Parts: sequence; structure tokens; C-alpha cells
Amino acid sequence: MAKSNKNVIVHGLSGKVGDLVVFRQRFGKTVVGKIPFNSGKLSDSQQAVREKFLKAVAWAKSALADADLKVLYSLRANGGVTAFNLAIGDFFTAPEITDVITGSYTGTLGDKIEVLATDDTKVAEVTIIIETADGTQVEQGLATQQSDTGNWLYTATLGNPLVAGTKITVIAKDLPGNLRKVEKVM
Repeated sequence: MAKSNKNVIVHGLSGKVGDLVVFRQRFGKTVVGKIPFNSGKLSDSQQAVREKFLKAVAWAKSALADADLKVLYSLRANGGVTAFNLAIGDFFTAPEITDVITGSYTGTLGDKIEVLATDDTKVAEVTIIIETADGTQVEQGLATQQSDTGNWLYTATLGNPLVAGTKITVIAKDLPGNLRKVEKVM
């Protein structure tokens, strides 16, 4: 797509010219592009994308209607990217779990599991599930975010005498509800 900067002929121009090009205004700049082709029929995958995008738009509208979330997105908006754009992008981006630190987990009540989880906007919650090697759930709970590091810390509430083969599942959730799941076997 071509862009025109302070061109006296097309400055401020918007709309379609014949069946060849379309002029648009975006953040004070005139953008020129070819007219998009639309056959009128959507494939199943195109319809699925359209429906997901409609959900993203609904999320962005509801997020910006919430004063706290609006501030959160607005603080990151700059350079032509609006808070609305950021909220839509957040809808499509799941959080990342970069590390699960289990070195101090020995199966004793009070042991700690630390999780490093990030998101393009904010990780809303981190859930820890601890299971024995045979798949029996020992415990499940929410980790708390540490104010000094931003990492998430879970404190074991039950003992686990058979630590060998224990599976620790970490599920990070962001504001729109996207989930990322990581499993670690000890």
C-alpha cells in the first residue's frame, strides 16, 4: 500500500477513484491502496476468522468501557496504535510461560513453586496443579504475583510424599481469557 506525505494533490483526499485505487486518511496521512477484491462468498475458514474478530471487537469495547482497563491499554497506546487496537491484539495473544522453577519443591507443606509468566498487556492469574506420577491430583490453587519481581509464587498447601514423577501443570490466563499451559515433570 502506497503512502503519501504532504502531497498537495492528494493531501486530505479520501475515497475510491474509479475501480483502481482507494485513498484513506490514517493519523493525518493519506494512504493509497488498491481496491480490495470481494467475491461476496466466505469460505468456512474466512467465516471462522470473521467470527473470532467480532469476538475480539466485543472484548475491546467491553475492556475500554472499564475505566481501569481503559487506562491500562491507553498507557501503551502511541505512534498511531490506539488503546482499541491494543485490546484487539491482546485478545489474539495468549500469555507466555518462560520458566517454572521447582527447585525448592520437595513435597513438603509450604514449599514454593515460582513461575515466570508474561503477556503483551497483563497476566491476570496463574493456576498450579500438582499431580502424583500416577495422575492423582495432590492439590490445585492460584499463585500470587510478587510485587518486587512480577513473578508468580505458589506455596504448597499439602504434602506430597512421592515427589519423583510428580507433574506440575501451570496455566497462565490473561485479561481476555487466553490460556497458556505448561507441564513439568519432576
